Amino acid sequence: MRISTSWAQQTAVNSILDQQSKLQKTQMQLSTGKKLLTPADDPAAAARSLDLNQGIKQTEQYQSNINAARQRLSLEEGVLQNATEVLHRIRELGVQGLNATNSPSDRVIIATEMEALNDHLLGLANTKNANGEYLFSGFKSTTQAFSKNTVSGGYAYAGDANQRTLQIGENRQIADGDPGTNVFGTPVNSTLPAAGANANIFEAIGRFAADLRSNTPNSASLDDVASALDKMLTVEASVGARLNALDSQEGVNTDAILNMKTVLSATEDLDYAEAISKFNLQTVSLQAAQQAFTQVKKLSLFNYL
Repeated sequence: MRISTSWAQQTAVNSILDQQSKLQKTQMQLSTGKKLLTPADDPAAAARSLDLNQGIKQTEQYQSNINAARQRLSLEEGVLQNATEVLHRIRELGVQGLNATNSPSDRVIIATEMEALNDHLLGLANTKNANGEYLFSGFKSTTQAFSKNTVSGGYAYAGDANQRTLQIGENRQIADGDPGTNVFGTPVNSTLPAAGANANIFEAIGRFAADLRSNTPNSASLDDVASALDKMLTVEASVGARLNALDSQEGVNTDAILNMKTVLSATEDLDYAEAISKFNLQTVSLQAAQQAFTQVKKLSLFNYL
């Protein structure tokens, strides 16, 4: 079989181009630190890398949600601690006001302090977070939660009964707040109800103070305050449990991210020692192909005519 000069030269050129292509790919791997430059390099590994990257981003979003929920719940916890201290003081004043040794003027003084504490409690119920959202308005976070009717003496709730939940794990959600009615009770939204019938703490305190002013205190009002305090302590315990759950889930997410990044690194990161060794071998191969081409060029018959 005859082998033409042009065929031999083309074969040598193809060999050089092939070696240059391999060398260029290795150079790109060394510069990027990745062994997968295109999905075609390893389709299965490329798909696995895509899934891992998506999983990492999703879990990082869970971590962001945890931080947001922690900020909101920590603020709520602080408000509830303050509110329980106020209620403890109001209960002390109530016990003092029920004492038969008090004169009418003494009870007016007690009622005045009780009303001031009630106003402070109302302010706590209308606390805003750093984003300007009302903490206890449910989904209606731009609407003030509670207001007082200065004419009738009653109170109104303008929020709703919903709880916003945030995804903090693949199969885990958590409420980042509580509606005001769960914490402070639902107001009648009219004149103050009679003692012993107050589900809303502001109305219970308002009735207690009004009865003290009229020198007709009712022990049922003290029961209303105690009941409201128990409800608030229950919510406070729930908030603390949710904060603990956030800390626990944050640790789980951190471990998951670390594990996925480790697998991702093993999937797509370059082994530099192996790559440098391959680069050196490919450089030698390219030089050999170039030298071979030089020798092939000398085999033409025209060189001997």
